[in-house]
Amino acid sequence: MKRNQRYESRLEKRKQNRFLNIAIGLVVLLIVVVAFNLFSGDDNETASTNKSNSEETTKNNESNNRSIEMETDDSKSKANDEDSESQDKEESAEDKDKADEEATEEEKTESETPEGGGPEGPWQPIGTSQTEPHTKTYDDGSQDWNEMVQALSYATSIPQDQMTIFWLGNGGGPDLSKGTVQSKADGKKYDVMLQWIPEKGWQPTSVTPVQ
Repeated sequence: MKRNQRYESRLEKRKQNRFLNIAIGLVVLLIVVVAFNLFSGDDNETASTNKSNSEETTKNNESNNRSIEMETDDSKSKANDEDSESQDKEESAEDKDKADEEATEEEKTESETPEGGGPEGPWQPIGTSQTEPHTKTYDDGSQDWNEMVQALSYATSIPQDQMTIFWLGNGGGPDLSKGTVQSKADGKKYDVMLQWIPEKGWQPTSVTPVQ
């Protein structure tokens, strides 16, 4: 009887020990699962945070690059505008200087032309910017040609822009020229003889109306 009681008591203790071991094993397993989930969650959150930070950094870099490109384009555009404005100012200054030179030359020519004149005379040499020895030339637009046209206008009192030149050439000697001109205003026509006076220019010597 006592043996049976002892046997049952030991069997009962074994059952209790087994139950405790199983319970302890379940608790340990539960702790491991919970710890794994915690660490796994932290890793995912860290990875997500790193990804978000990386994306934000990339966006910021792209934005900064666009800003730099825009500033560079603005700088280039501003530099081009400044270059264009500077070039326009230089061209404007050159045009003004050229206009001033032309006006000065015209004023000089007008001031050199003596007063009076006309078909009745008397006539004076018109002045010249040419140097000696003088070489007569009938090239249209040359300095000698322009001074002869000026002398024809002076001798006939016909403005150059109102004067038609029918002929201008040699007047029979190395220092003589002859021109035939007509007024556009009244149609009067003249033969004009010119003579070169050294260092004083062309001087009209006769004006003859042409019928």
